[in-house]
Amino acid sequence: MSDILLNPIVNKPFTQTTVKLQNIILPNLDICTTEELFLRLNTKSVLNYEYSHIELKNSGVISFDTYFNAFSVQKWLDYTRVKNIGLNLTLQGKFKISLFNIDYAAQVKKLVNQKVINSHELADRNVFNNIDINLYKGLLYVEIEALANNCIFQNGYFYANTIQTQSLDQKIAIVICTYKREYYINKNIELIDNYLFKQSNIGNKFEIFIIDNGRTLKNIYGSQIHVIHNKNAGGSGGYTRGMLEVLDRKSDFSHIILMDDDVVIAPEVFERIYNFQNVAIDANFCVGGSMLRLDNQYMQHENGAIWDQEVVRIKPDLDLMSINNVLFNEIEEYINYSGWWLFCFPTKLIDNSKLPYPFFIKMDDMEFPRRLNHKIITLNGVCVWHEALEKKYSAMMNYYLKKNELILNVIATDNFSKLDAIKYFVKFSMREAFCYKYKSANVVFQAVTDFLKGPEYLKTLDPEEKNLEIRSMGEKAVKNHQLPFIYGKYQESLSETENTFYRWFRLITLNGHLLPSIFFYKNNKLTQQTYKIISMQNYRPINVFRSKTALYYNLHNAEGFAVDFSREEFFKIAIKIIFLSIQIFFKFSQIKRKYRDTLPELTNRNFWESYLEINKYSS
Repeated sequence: MSDILLNPIVNKPFTQTTVKLQNIILPNLDICTTEELFLRLNTKSVLNYEYSHIELKNSGVISFDTYFNAFSVQKWLDYTRVKNIGLNLTLQGKFKISLFNIDYAAQVKKLVNQKVINSHELADRNVFNNIDINLYKGLLYVEIEALANNCIFQNGYFYANTIQTQSLDQKIAIVICTYKREYYINKNIELIDNYLFKQSNIGNKFEIFIIDNGRTLKNIYGSQIHVIHNKNAGGSGGYTRGMLEVLDRKSDFSHIILMDDDVVIAPEVFERIYNFQNVAIDANFCVGGSMLRLDNQYMQHENGAIWDQEVVRIKPDLDLMSINNVLFNEIEEYINYSGWWLFCFPTKLIDNSKLPYPFFIKMDDMEFPRRLNHKIITLNGVCVWHEALEKKYSAMMNYYLKKNELILNVIATDNFSKLDAIKYFVKFSMREAFCYKYKSANVVFQAVTDFLKGPEYLKTLDPEEKNLEIRSMGEKAVKNHQLPFIYGKYQESLSETENTFYRWFRLITLNGHLLPSIFFYKNNKLTQQTYKIISMQNYRPINVFRSKTALYYNLHNAEGFAVDFSREEFFKIAIKIIFLSIQIFFKFSQIKRKYRDTLPELTNRNFWESYLEINKYSS
């Protein structure tokens, strides 16, 4: 039975009741089958995917010291009202059930409690009560050993008897911005419907707002699902449209979760976010989701990040099958933004004058959380699987990255100077020119040129038309490029090195653009230096030096494009660099002031409703 308590600060009632904190979940054919992310089995335990349970013989063991199923003691202690926890398990048979603690420092397991349970039928059994988590750091996890044959484990959960801080009537709005990615949208909606909405105790706590920038989604129905056709104003416009929809029903929703359209997610993640926010000690906490790779599902791309004139990924490239890495992931570091592949924030932090900036794509998920300026928490098991970013090469991205990075720096970084801006764009455009990517260098010039047009240009441009214009610029990766791919040549470029003398020789000759033709490799055998084959993501000027032609290749999707050495194109770019540098030098102070002065105007509802032409695109 619930007890009604009084919050002494605001003199409002809180309810003390039993609150589920975290489910113990199993691998799933629809989501992820990397078992070591969920559990560890010995040879007498078998995971039955068809029935979603584990079958154990005598001495069969399941250990849940894993990314998804260990319990993050320190963060629940620090950021919620949880002080004591319990454990329920659904099982059949005779088991020895042990609760272990493993902390950051010792990294050795310590027994917290142990019981023998004999369940004659498959049923939910209470195993532990009132475990005082103040005594522990790091992770708590369950280990189950069968003491007889024909035992079954199905699922379980950690719970607490504590105070709920969130109104039971309020929901979480899940906002997904999409552009012609029906496969991912349909898959995730099916997962959410099957594994979340159909749960009687939690399913009605969510609604989904799908902002369809491509205006192509069909046949998605449900009382908790809203498909909204929107002008293609990029991710910024899509997520903002979703926020506007939620603001129209602000009293219904305590939090908003922003989620990418090209991810795979375990619906348990939404329940964990809801449970965490339900007992949080501060109603302003944000929760950031880690990004795991979709191709190697155990690899973490980042667990939050820092923007400090450049991106610093936190906990990058961790193998989360390792318990040591799961522990390391628990150690809290400073972060000031979290990617919008999964980001949860309280609805009360926004209103009609606190909306995202119109970046179209890129940097919006950095600028907005920084402006919210509230604590971002990450939790093991709160994540999405996302396509590896290196698979997504596009010269168009250089335009949005470079323009928006300049804008973000001038509106958010006090000490970002005109010389910083010049060095920033010169370094990147010269690197592209050194690498014979002359079209890409011109994309950067267009980005800087549009940045110098100031915020008035942002207010008046048509984002769809501008995007089509940018897409027509730059090198385009294709499947059937004109040069043969030879893996040995590709590997050579990755391992290529140089000594100091060679490096200075390259730089003095502007990476060969001042060298006479006699010094370039001759076109003879395919397997020799006829042309270079270079990673599209990890390219360096040394890779093309003294070669007349290069093939940039993406090994992940077998696409590439060829480029040719051109003195004429290089020196055209050099002249543009000088010209644009002079413009930045004389215009920068005024432009910086304009961007800062117009920030309130470009982040309010009146601007966005006009920019998105909401009346025209409303469904």
